[in-house]
Order: sequence, then C-alpha cells, then structure tokens
Amino acid sequence: MNISDLLSNPGPEATPRRSPSNPHSITAASPAISVAKLPTPPHNTHKAMPRRRQRHDPRPIWAVREHEALEAHHRDHRNQRRPSRAPSATPRLQAQPLPSAQHNGNAPQQRPRVPVLDRRQLTSFERPLTNDNVVYDETSRQVCDLIWDNVVMSEPIRQVLREDPHTHLEIEARWGQILDKQSNVRLHGIHRTECVVQVEGTKFESTMSLEQHKKMNQFLNKEVTKALSPEVQRPEITYRHTHEVDTFYELDQAGFALLHPVIKAIIQRSGHTQRVRVTTDQKTGQITRKIIKLKLVNLEISSPRTEWDYRIGINLEVNFPGPVESLQPAKEGMRGVEERRKDRMSYSWLGAYTVDLTQVTQSTSRNHELELELDPDLVLQAADSIQRGEDNNNYEPLIVGLMNNLRVLSREMTKV
Repeated sequence: MNISDLLSNPGPEATPRRSPSNPHSITAASPAISVAKLPTPPHNTHKAMPRRRQRHDPRPIWAVREHEALEAHHRDHRNQRRPSRAPSATPRLQAQPLPSAQHNGNAPQQRPRVPVLDRRQLTSFERPLTNDNVVYDETSRQVCDLIWDNVVMSEPIRQVLREDPHTHLEIEARWGQILDKQSNVRLHGIHRTECVVQVEGTKFESTMSLEQHKKMNQFLNKEVTKALSPEVQRPEITYRHTHEVDTFYELDQAGFALLHPVIKAIIQRSGHTQRVRVTTDQKTGQITRKIIKLKLVNLEISSPRTEWDYRIGINLEVNFPGPVESLQPAKEGMRGVEERRKDRMSYSWLGAYTVDLTQVTQSTSRNHELELELDPDLVLQAADSIQRGEDNNNYEPLIVGLMNNLRVLSREMTKV
C-alpha cells in the first residue's frame, strides 16, 4: 500500500450552486474535460481492445453470497473424489455478538445489538434469469470496494487501530456539489443519473443554503416524531443538540514525537502541516476532544437529478496526547485561524447511522453542512466475519443503507 496516496485535500466552502439549464445535453462536454483533450480513436480497427473484466473473473471475498458459498462447498465436496483436483472447503462458523465500542475518545458504552435483517428477496418479474436472490447496486459496490481496499486490507491502518485505542476510524458522507475548478460550475456532461466520477480538475464544496437547512431540520424532526408513534413499526431515532467551539493549533515536533509510528509515517509522507483541533463544550467550557484529523481517501458521486452530489470520505481521528498549552495557535499566512462555532443537531438510528445538521460560524461567515456518519466498528466487525468465512454478515447491507440514506434525503430536498 502506498500511504502517500491516502491523503487528499477538501475543497473550499461556498454557497450552493444549481446546475445550469439543460445540464445533461449529450452534446455538452464536461467542464472538467475539454473536447480537445479527448483521445483520438485508433486507425487500426483490428487492434486488440483492453481486456474487460469477464463474468468468470474472481469477485471480492465480501461480495460472495451465502447460497454461492454453499454451492461451492458442495462442489468442493464432490471434487474430493477426483484425484486430479485439490479439494478446498468453505468453513462455516457461528456469528459472534457485537462488542461494545468507543468513539471520539468517549468512554465505552453498552451498544444494543443490531438485529440481522434479511433484505427483500427478488421474486416474480424482478428475479433475473440467473435466479439470483439479490442483484447488487453498482454505486454501492464501489463504496464497498473503497472501504475494503483502503481499510480492511490495509495492514498499517488496522495496526494503528489495534494498537492505539484513542485513534478512531471515520466513515462519513457529505452532501455538496462537485465543481469544475476553472469555471466554478457544477460538474455536468453526458450522464443523467447517479454515477461515481473519476475526473481531474474538480473540487467538492460541502454547503447548503439557510432555506435548505431549515427544511432539512423540519423533515428530520418529523421523522423523529413518526418513529415514536406506536402505530409505526420502525426503529427509534435519537436526537441530540450540541453547541461546540473548535480552536486550532499547530502540531509541533514535541507533539509529533508522541504519536504512533504509523501516524507519523502518514503525516511525513503527506507533505502537509497538520493541526490539532481542540473542541470545547460551549456551555460547560470543558474540552471534549483533542484530535488530528488525517484524510485517507475520498470517492465522489455525481447525482445530477438532485440538488446535491456526495463525497464518501475515510479519515483517521487521532487523539492528541500532549498538553494544549504547549501548542502555538494555527495561522493562515500572517493571520491566526479563527475559532469555529458549531450549532449541531444529530439524528441517530439502528446504532449504525448518524446525520449531523450543522450551522458553522467562523468570523463573519456562516455555513450550513449536512453529513452522514457510518459506525466504523460495525463495518470492521462485518468485514472480519467475512474473512473468517462466516455466512451472515452486514458488510454490504451497511454500505447500501449509507447510500439509501444519502438518496432519500437528497430527493427530499430537491425541488420537483
């Protein structure tokens, strides 16, 4: 793994922008890729094309279905009678209960066990000719691969999570817009529906208007009330309102020396100056967190039929173990970084998802943000169960739920 590829910079914040009229014209080129830069087709039409992934290519281990593993088990059992082939078996182990976890440096709490819910099976006309029970969603599969490749199969990341209990993994999704850096216009082109983008020359701005903020607040509050109704059979949605202040300090050499070796390597190879973010409860004045946030990898999803695009981010929140008094205030140029006041409303359910609706005030500017966090402990537990060969796990359903929440809230906010 090339750790230097793990870090990326977030885009600056600005007011939301709508797509221009008729943004999806098939003749319109994406602002991030000019027509002049498009490759010229080869003259030799008989030249071999790049090999595409074939149907028989091996799939990632987490994507193997239970019935497929069972069929493989029976097939391997039959092959044991054939001396020309080496037998292989798929182990079947019992699922383990979910242990309690701690997040953001808080004391561990007893988490209610989340029941394993079976997804709706495809029947009748929805079932394909291959007789598959479930057909995966391509966008969700990309997010599954992102987490699997950059966290589950990354030994340095797993090592620091094992050895440093105060370092936490963050899997978050932000609502915003993918903008072309030159024109500052929302990305558009030939695509009319949701897709993962892999384009250079773009930036992501996570912001929303005051009107959208109020509308989302009203919508989420209504959902909390609905979940409390005995007539509605749905999980409870818990609500929390906090007021916090963030202050930023430069990470000095003395503080750097206190960090885990893997964290030091990530910081050194990133080439960026890191800051310590100290969060204080505005009511009590008590420090609640002292963290260094390291951005590992992002994946951006364009959603042209809604007002917002999405950025899936994987980060490390590293607890700063040293005293704050020894640190120097962070600066941008000759000026100090202004403190950031956060008025945040958090909505959580299933012990897996948390939506944060935040009004951020910094100096004379005010911004509104919407974020969705996925509990990383549940994701890692599900991934570990896959590697142990257990049939029932929630790895893919957790990511599908993440994407479904992004889509539902985006459509709620988009004017028809």
